[in-house]
Amino acid sequence: MNDLNLQPRRPAIAAILSLLGGPLGQLYSGRGRRFVALSIITLVLIPLAALIAISLPDGRAAFNSLMVALVCWPIFLIVDAFRCAKQARLEPLHWYQRWWIYPLVLVAYFLAIELVSEFRRAFIADTFLVRTGPMNPTITPGDRILTTKLVHGTNAIDYGNVVVFHSKGPASPLYVMRVVALGGDTIEFKDESVYLNNDVIDEPYANFEGDLPSYRDLANMKRITVPANHFFVLGDARRRSMDSRFIGPIPNVDFRGIATRIFWSRPRKLVEDSRPPQYQSGSIAWDRIGKVIQ
Repeated sequence: MNDLNLQPRRPAIAAILSLLGGPLGQLYSGRGRRFVALSIITLVLIPLAALIAISLPDGRAAFNSLMVALVCWPIFLIVDAFRCAKQARLEPLHWYQRWWIYPLVLVAYFLAIELVSEFRRAFIADTFLVRTGPMNPTITPGDRILTTKLVHGTNAIDYGNVVVFHSKGPASPLYVMRVVALGGDTIEFKDESVYLNNDVIDEPYANFEGDLPSYRDLANMKRITVPANHFFVLGDARRRSMDSRFIGPIPNVDFRGIATRIFWSRPRKLVEDSRPPQYQSGSIAWDRIGKVIQ
């Protein structure tokens, strides 16, 4: 057996490879089966974690525990790769332990990660960064929210649901607001009170802070009937929201998910007198992470 076949595995390199490419450090250490098993587990964790996150009961403890567990997984991969390399030392090299193999495996690994992530975004759950404040204080600028895709039909778009939707078709920006009326309902506003099918509705979530804009009377709106297969949305920050009072009822086909939790939060504040408007991100709002959106 020549010296080439006995090249030592360096634990530091194994750890760096796992830092960059998941279980790649285990492959470098000559643990091919371990690499395959850990790669499969990593790919399964992506949709599984999203499914668990949107299924957890109310309360932040369980959600935050899940986030900690997900952070610990790559740390485990790095430590395990370091340990495997220390054990391998002068073992004979396998056919896959060649320098040119690692870039190929790394590309294939990240392609697989992207495919599984795209599946998760399309069919299970997605995240959405809220940049403006139409939903204050329920959702504030800088909140990244978790939206579930595991809803269909009438359960997807229902009274009181906070939904993510396209403003004007598939290529338009995404908005997040609250559903207050469905197809066939009548809705009108009298002195900022909402009348749904002639009855005033209770809105404990509504925020009426600030002055009413002078360019349009948002406090009163004539009665309209929401068309079939449409829904009518309002922002919780009732005096600061470009909602269905401006853009009209939203077609059901533009619905993209129900907002369930605040996944991450770094408050964004408008820079005074900036033209065009510019925002600055503040410190992480730890007290908002994991908060259920109601």
